[in-house]
Amino acid sequence: MTEKTFAVVTGGGTSGHVVPAMAIVEGLEDLGIDSRYLAYVGAMRGVETSLIPQLGIRAAYLPIAGLQRSMSPRNIWRNLILPIRLLRCSVAAKKLMSQWTPSVVVSVGGYASEPMSRAALKAGIPLVCVSYDRTPGLATRRQAQKSSANLVAFGDSPLPRPIVTGAPVRRSILAIDRSLQGMGAREELGVPSRNLLLVIVGGSLGSAVLNTFAAKLVGDVGARDISIIHVCGERYAHEPMPKVADGVQYERIGYTDKMNLMLAAADLVVCRAGASTVNEIACVGVPSVVVPWSGSAGGHQVLNANWLSAADAAVVMTEDEISKSNASGVVLDLIRDSRRLAEISSNARNLGASMRERTLPAAIVSVVNGGDMEQWSAHA
Repeated sequence: MTEKTFAVVTGGGTSGHVVPAMAIVEGLEDLGIDSRYLAYVGAMRGVETSLIPQLGIRAAYLPIAGLQRSMSPRNIWRNLILPIRLLRCSVAAKKLMSQWTPSVVVSVGGYASEPMSRAALKAGIPLVCVSYDRTPGLATRRQAQKSSANLVAFGDSPLPRPIVTGAPVRRSILAIDRSLQGMGAREELGVPSRNLLLVIVGGSLGSAVLNTFAAKLVGDVGARDISIIHVCGERYAHEPMPKVADGVQYERIGYTDKMNLMLAAADLVVCRAGASTVNEIACVGVPSVVVPWSGSAGGHQVLNANWLSAADAAVVMTEDEISKSNASGVVLDLIRDSRRLAEISSNARNLGASMRERTLPAAIVSVVNGGDMEQWSAHA
């Protein structure tokens, strides 16, 4: 039995792919497409199995896995059976394509996007590639050669036929107006009105470098007018608490679903430079100290950070710089410089204009022949 479907969004494995996929689904819903006509395909072992159900759309998870680079016995075995997994996923994707008959397939990249993207091309279904990183991944580069449209966040994208739409950003982030919501967000987070708020977050997996910096900072801060919220990553959540200076308000958590509140309330954010992070910083216009991960594939986090710094939209520090003894002083001096923070905030928000205009979901719709949206509405 076939199921009427407007779009299948595919990709995943990590939150860096899943969060943009969720943003695309929300963007299509905001254009009036009913969630009944949207679906998602990702990896069985990916973080999407816990995140995508929040959207209330159809979803399928394939036993796809990427090539393992370490030479542990377990990973050697995974690589040996990889061709079998790929064949199983190819068959499953073809079956889903026949069952769902989508009008368009939207790929957010990553190894988990390959089966459905290939099935779409073989079936003659329009494929849209969404690239939100300065350096597109291998899967996106390959798919973009035959796609119907390549929607990119950056004007200097190396993909063929790029259409600049900005990055996919979740509805909760797009809705943030710091000038209107800042005080209410601070109250909800338990931050005293008189305090400055510093948020330190190391991405979905956490960052040992930023956690070490946070531990030093809370011992050095020596002030009672700064509140610190530290999202350390689940894998670090059970490590010993750092010694906190007397009177300093410090909260450490492994994971948060209140990032929208933190972006609305923070006077300064210290963070990594993953694609979703830098795009959210720009969209909201939040002042930040960005510390790119030196081990990111192709140095893409450095490129992401440079996009912000070139517009004076963030302060960029290397891992070596954030690890030095004077790093706490640099960050504390910045959070007290209201004029400098306002400059950074304004410049960042200017970079995020295309995301707030929500041109990306409209570009996906334009790929579908006719562009008639009535049949996909809640009343259809």
